[in-house]
Amino acid sequence: MIPVPHDAVQIDLDGGFASVRMNNVPVSDAHDLLNNLTNGQGFPSLGIPPIAPVPATVSFDIEWSGITSSAKIVNEMQNFRGTFVQTGGTINWSAIDQNGFAFQSEAPNPARNLYSVIGHEQNGAFFHSDGND
Repeated sequence: MIPVPHDAVQIDLDGGFASVRMNNVPVSDAHDLLNNLTNGQGFPSLGIPPIAPVPATVSFDIEWSGITSSAKIVNEMQNFRGTFVQTGGTINWSAIDQNGFAFQSEAPNPARNLYSVIGHEQNGAFFHSDGND
């Protein structure tokens, strides 16, 4: 789990805006999904050699903005209530590992976004049938 500082997250649900910005977050680079799932043991029968994870850092800037639709959902039988807004969204992401391998996502392009939603929900112990937070 990666702790996220409060000042890294901004949200204005009524305005349809949210962002998460973090820089140089320490992570472990496992090279590929199967080495990540097997803690560096690979999957030799599939031709995936064992590769030990190496320290790395990632930086990202995720932004949701521009309301395109909204919905309020209440399901008292399931103890669920939510207010959601569909928005545009972009992500800018980069990583570098201790060996110098680096990756940078392409420039954020809102036209490539398929679906983005931000919202506020109440469920379980946090659900109140009167609708008050």
